[in-house]
Amino acid sequence: MNITRTALILLTLLPTFGFCQNLDSQVDKIYQVKDNAPGISILISKGEKILLEKQYGISNLDYDIPITNKTVFDIGSIAKQFTAYAILLLEKQGKISIKEPAYKYIYNLPRYQKGNPTIEQLLNQTSGIKEVDGIAGMADLTKNDLLTQSQMINFITKITSLNFKPGEYFQYTNSNYILLADIITKVSGKPFAEFMQEDVFEPFGMENTIKKSSSYTIIKNRAIGYIEDEGDFYKTHLHAFIYNGDGQVLTTPKDIFKWHLGLQKVKIQHPELYKKMHTKAKLNNGNIIDYGLGVEFETHNNYQAFGFDGMILGGFVSKYLYFPDLDMMFFTTQNTFDSDFEEQFFQLVDLYIPNNNFNNQAKNNEREKKVKLSKKQLKLYEGSYLFTGSDVESIKINTIQLKNDELTVFTTDGDEITKLKPIGNHQFMFNDKLVIFDLKYDRKSYKYYDSENELPWLFKEYNPTTYNEKQLKEFEGQYFNADFQISKKVKLLDGILFVFGRNGAWKNDIEPLYKDAFNYSSDLLTFTRDNNEKIIGLKIKGIVFEKV
Repeated sequence: MNITRTALILLTLLPTFGFCQNLDSQVDKIYQVKDNAPGISILISKGEKILLEKQYGISNLDYDIPITNKTVFDIGSIAKQFTAYAILLLEKQGKISIKEPAYKYIYNLPRYQKGNPTIEQLLNQTSGIKEVDGIAGMADLTKNDLLTQSQMINFITKITSLNFKPGEYFQYTNSNYILLADIITKVSGKPFAEFMQEDVFEPFGMENTIKKSSSYTIIKNRAIGYIEDEGDFYKTHLHAFIYNGDGQVLTTPKDIFKWHLGLQKVKIQHPELYKKMHTKAKLNNGNIIDYGLGVEFETHNNYQAFGFDGMILGGFVSKYLYFPDLDMMFFTTQNTFDSDFEEQFFQLVDLYIPNNNFNNQAKNNEREKKVKLSKKQLKLYEGSYLFTGSDVESIKINTIQLKNDELTVFTTDGDEITKLKPIGNHQFMFNDKLVIFDLKYDRKSYKYYDSENELPWLFKEYNPTTYNEKQLKEFEGQYFNADFQISKKVKLLDGILFVFGRNGAWKNDIEPLYKDAFNYSSDLLTFTRDNNEKIIGLKIKGIVFEKV
């Protein structure tokens, strides 16, 4: 940073820093918590000084216990930072190399046809290993069921295919970090929770941080997680999740501050470790992604920042963000699931960090200008398209039709979603996302790029299928998966096909999509046939059930 630029930044920030004591009321306006409602805990620092530490709301609604600076929160995926640091610590000690294949330490990890992910690719979320969360659901397990490390590893290692060749795309999954936890246990010779306590939390002085390893553990000052529905709050706390690596860490804002300060010391004492952790990863094609080793990168008000988010359906939302140019850190954590938390978080940041007009390095990502296509050319793209979902995304269906000389995307109910703007070479803009069509003579398709570095969603043209009752009865039967020792029963009731799980306790109706394919709670369920067209099994999320 040159002297002139530094001076300009400081001059910009001086009014804010000079009146920090007057910002309390403005912070209160952002976080207006109702009486007898879950709340939030906040910490803001500059350098080694805490600028603001505030709490709002109730940590336990049963007993009307207020949130204090000692209340511990489940911080969700922010725990991945600790897992990444633990792996790099073991590497610094000469016990592993992150360039090694992960199967060297996880013996039952499949040898994948598309390639074998390295430990580093687990860390930077480019392994291609499928997300485990939905697989647990297919195994008839809910958020109230005990989910252990061995169960989750079993789910992950029983899926023998990858979503893509390792290093080809970025895809965030919890599976990667659950596997890393097993590597830490194997290499260190200690249970994961014990290693984290003795080798990470205690050296950083994090006295009020714990890795949950039992659903029966007493955790002092623990906040309970909630979700709001029509003005009422309900407990959604995930007491029974005790697996490792991707979350299940409870802490306080003050301990996150200690973690943050500790990382600054690591930067000085072990610069190579710090640099590995805080360097953006690179894909096989050379593209750089906004993810390091347990670190997410973003830009706000034209300042570079990095940190991590944690959002879990158990009712907790947290965000840790550090602006290195300003040496400012922001952390908020709350015990109610709220999708608007990020908007509030950045309103808080904006009180302290004004827009940096002296460092406006935003790139102009404007696509090619719109091109003109004839009606005849546009009609080539019309059709009904289906994305059959993935382990992280649900089924999506739309129809593309020409309307007023523009290609328009509609829902299956006929509601308009957007208009496609042609930019050339079978490429269109779907709002601010790129789609690329492939006009094969037998079956048209298009790829939707949510991000250029992530696996695109493939939409294929399809013809919706309908069945009569006689045809639907053909799918009835009992289906069994030996790996997980679970079964699904398919039965026709009043003209509707249902899938029963959990020994008949649950049932979900399934809607036909195309031949032998059904929508099963927004996941794709496909039936398989033998050479004689006899149904012999079904498949959901890569899990195969044989008909018995």
